[in-house]
Amino acid sequence: MAAGVVGFSLLAAPWGWFGFPLRTLIALLFVLAAISSSRRVPPEEHKQESPVGFLVKIVIALFFGSVAVGVLRAHTVPHGAIALRLPLRGGTYLVEHGGSEPAATIYGQDPARRYAVDFVKLNGAGMRASGIFPDALTRYAIFDAEVLSPCAGTVVEAVGGLPDHAGAGEDAKNPAGNHVLLLCGDVNVILAHLRRGSVVVRANAAVPAGAPLGRVGNSGSSGEPHLHVHAERDGKAVPILFDGRWLVRNALVRR
Repeated sequence: MAAGVVGFSLLAAPWGWFGFPLRTLIALLFVLAAISSSRRVPPEEHKQESPVGFLVKIVIALFFGSVAVGVLRAHTVPHGAIALRLPLRGGTYLVEHGGSEPAATIYGQDPARRYAVDFVKLNGAGMRASGIFPDALTRYAIFDAEVLSPCAGTVVEAVGGLPDHAGAGEDAKNPAGNHVLLLCGDVNVILAHLRRGSVVVRANAAVPAGAPLGRVGNSGSSGEPHLHVHAERDGKAVPILFDGRWLVRNALVRR
């Protein structure tokens, strides 16, 4: 039961909320507890555990453990992945959603966004923001981070005039908010939720890989400042390798 809960915590919990160093500490404490438990001498007599208590432990272990296994399975790279450059630099970034299984991403059931990746940035304390859900956008480490072109391509669409909102916002008409849509070969790549007034490219412009596109904001349907990236071909999701890596929930990228 403990292994299932700890496995779930380490692999699926949103560590950008609580501080990434705490993740390492919990893993270490679990290893020490397991070692201590294996060395403990069992008493000659002990109280028999009730069947109900035992069943509850099994159910808890199976539930949390299955999610942890799902996140591990999400590390399998799907067929047909394209190679892109990481569109961020200057810090340590955490993947909030990403992978090939629903256990690791909220986009797992979306045909076009199934392999989307959401990035946040970690501050010096290993947290994505100063506080759990602060209202001030400037307290999020990724807010106003420069977004770069992940490929050499052509700008299909560029939107930059939508407002940023404090906290979670739902914009059904403009879910991507301010965004840039690039045609990279035969694949459409969208970079979404950019800051109002920050988009520096226009439709039909050719851009080289690494060229500035805009800055991270909190526009459109977004719970907090983050960079959303996904690729699609003919309305179907295309998996992405960023700098040769398949990025899954809680992966760290340092640039």
